[in-house]
Amino acid sequence: MARALPEDKKRLVSLSKELGLVTGMTGDGVNDSIALKKADVSFAMGSGTEVAKEASDIVILDDNILSISKAILYGRTTFKNIRKFIIFQLTVNISAVLLSLVGPFIGVPSPITVIQMLWINMVMDTLAGLAFSYEVPRIEYMKEKPKKKSENIINSYMLNEILVCGVYCLIVCLLFLKLPLIHHIFKSEDHFMTAFFSLFIFLAVFNSFNARSNRLNIFAHLRKNKVFMVIIFFIVVVQIWIIYSGFTIFRTTPISIGEFLLVLLISLTVIPIDFLRKIILKRRGKNCGV
Repeated sequence: MARALPEDKKRLVSLSKELGLVTGMTGDGVNDSIALKKADVSFAMGSGTEVAKEASDIVILDDNILSISKAILYGRTTFKNIRKFIIFQLTVNISAVLLSLVGPFIGVPSPITVIQMLWINMVMDTLAGLAFSYEVPRIEYMKEKPKKKSENIINSYMLNEILVCGVYCLIVCLLFLKLPLIHHIFKSEDHFMTAFFSLFIFLAVFNSFNARSNRLNIFAHLRKNKVFMVIIFFIVVVQIWIIYSGFTIFRTTPISIGEFLLVLLISLTVIPIDFLRKIILKRRGKNCGV
């Protein structure tokens, strides 16, 4: 709108917002400040007036209007990374909380000790938060439709993955605790409880790969997130160290290589289960992404 008055710009922004649209406004002059303040997201040019910069949410330092698309890309990436982290965290939370509730009723009053739970919390909160925050921006995000203002932070795809993987991890843990066949594989009760603690950690580790990608190929773009790989490697190394260090504080006992490999194999099953879930969703034409 060439030669538009400040009130005209303000009215255009107001009308757009009344239509339910997310409104962006760019400007560099004093006369743009009213509309910039009114818009949902406002961009000022780096060479613009101080008034316009103060009224704006974002200042484009290089005066290149194309930088707005980069801001949108990084904004969408951040939002998706938050959602991926929520999927991972709530999946672990659901299985851990339900296990703590169900445990006493099946004859296992404390399947996970307080100290073990602190390590699990560190895995699913601090370390996972760092790992998912380094997911790289992908140009494919720009092809998606904008999110609505009223959209919930947890969508149907996320809820589906949280429930399916969370309940599956719970079932695996309960079967591991109660099936005599599995119990007899281990040399002693201490070996068995150490293996169970490791099982819970490795279920979370393998499920983190499911959470980071909605694709069937869960290793897509994995090389671009080196921090994710380093953190997963760190968790695995620390968990192995906890197992074989003999620290009584963690209630762990060194287990045999065969017992350890069995735990890894059972934990790994969470990946094909989620693979099957994704295939079913895609065939039904459901929303398949965060």
